[in-house]
Amino acid sequence: MKPGEMVRFWEQLLQFIEEERVVPIVGRDVLTLVVDGRQVLLYDLLAERLAAKLGLPAEPSPASLNTVACSYLAEGGELEDVYSVLKSILSESNGLPIPQPLLDLAGIRPLKLFVSTTFDPLLVRAIDAVRFGGAAKTEVFAYSPTAVQDLPVPIAQLERPAVFHLFGKVSAVPDYAVTDEDVLEFVHSLQSETRRPNLLFDELNRRQLILIGSNFSDWLSRFFLRMAKRERLWQARGGTDIVADARVSEDSGLVLFLQRFSSRTKVFPGTAVEFVHELAARWHERHPRAEAAIAPPGSAALAASGAKEMERGAIFLSYASEDLAVVQAIKEELEAAGVDVWFDKDALRMGDAYEAKIRRNIDNCSLFVPILSRHTLTPGRRFFRIEWDHAERVAVQVPPSMPFIVPVAIDDIPPNEPAIPERFRKLHWQRLPGGKSTPELVGELRQLFRDYQKSIASAP
Repeated sequence: MKPGEMVRFWEQLLQFIEEERVVPIVGRDVLTLVVDGRQVLLYDLLAERLAAKLGLPAEPSPASLNTVACSYLAEGGELEDVYSVLKSILSESNGLPIPQPLLDLAGIRPLKLFVSTTFDPLLVRAIDAVRFGGAAKTEVFAYSPTAVQDLPVPIAQLERPAVFHLFGKVSAVPDYAVTDEDVLEFVHSLQSETRRPNLLFDELNRRQLILIGSNFSDWLSRFFLRMAKRERLWQARGGTDIVADARVSEDSGLVLFLQRFSSRTKVFPGTAVEFVHELAARWHERHPRAEAAIAPPGSAALAASGAKEMERGAIFLSYASEDLAVVQAIKEELEAAGVDVWFDKDALRMGDAYEAKIRRNIDNCSLFVPILSRHTLTPGRRFFRIEWDHAERVAVQVPPSMPFIVPVAIDDIPPNEPAIPERFRKLHWQRLPGGKSTPELVGELRQLFRDYQKSIASAP
């Protein structure tokens, strides 16, 4: 673009942002980190650590996650391992600094919906840090071919900023895109009439899009732009979309295609990081008195509580509060074996809304593991009995060939105790001598968890 065109480019973009007409689509090329004294992209770092965890020889640097996954398959490994190991790596990397470009984007407050083409939580962390003092307030949505999710309401009706993970978010089950084959499956599903997130794409069609560092290939870039529109690119009306991606700006064939058939799409002549840096500088120069958001009362306590949403497909541990220490030890051993686990460690009870959350988590878990002990025989009203009751309802919907309820007894509680639901009494119980986890228990639950992963991966 010529100097005069650049001035108009920035002026128009800033006006669109002020009018809340812009949706940034944020990719992996802005996730720059400094680790051990070197600057590295997060996904290059993840590929390195994944290869090490899977016991593979070092790939030529930088390796991609797709390359590492393919190498592991060539060595006879199982693809499901890749997702749970990546989940563990990201959990271990929670202390990584938030990339500055994400903090810069989060500081532009009229941006309300962010679409992420990555599966990591760093964009969510950035928005929470900048706008809510670190409290977990950002809405998070994630699409996958096996769990279609759409925006619940139009962008204008969102009460809080939101991140929509278009290619899934990290989980121990294969519900997010790691390999090229995953991306193909996601794109195939996204353009399906029955699995398309219609409200999301309606909103994208009405607004100006900024594709920032998505690192899409030539044809995937073309396909993505077309997918977000309702008509052929050369017929598309409305505002100007922007692509800030060095891979695109250096691809003369793609640039020529956009110039000829998508004239309303402008390509920024630089890297994604450079684009975000200049955008943030121009925004704050234009709005120097923009005040930092004040975290709402109690937000710090909420952030410190460690409360989090359950990952789809996690193992749900249900227990009496007196057995918390035993359950915590079981959880830690399962997580060390690469199994995603959820339980209510804070014993919070917040009325109907909390009950609804617990029921939803049981609906979405892979296994329901009631921890049985003499503490579960107390006659008083106990919340774990609500969990047991709902788990029995869900179990009816699960195929008989797939275990769902796996009772674990941690003391000498009798197997015919009438206070225990009849369905539980009829099942095989795992017994833990002295209330301590065993390799046999971890191995069995890990195998059942892997069987669930495989069923999700092969679902139509």
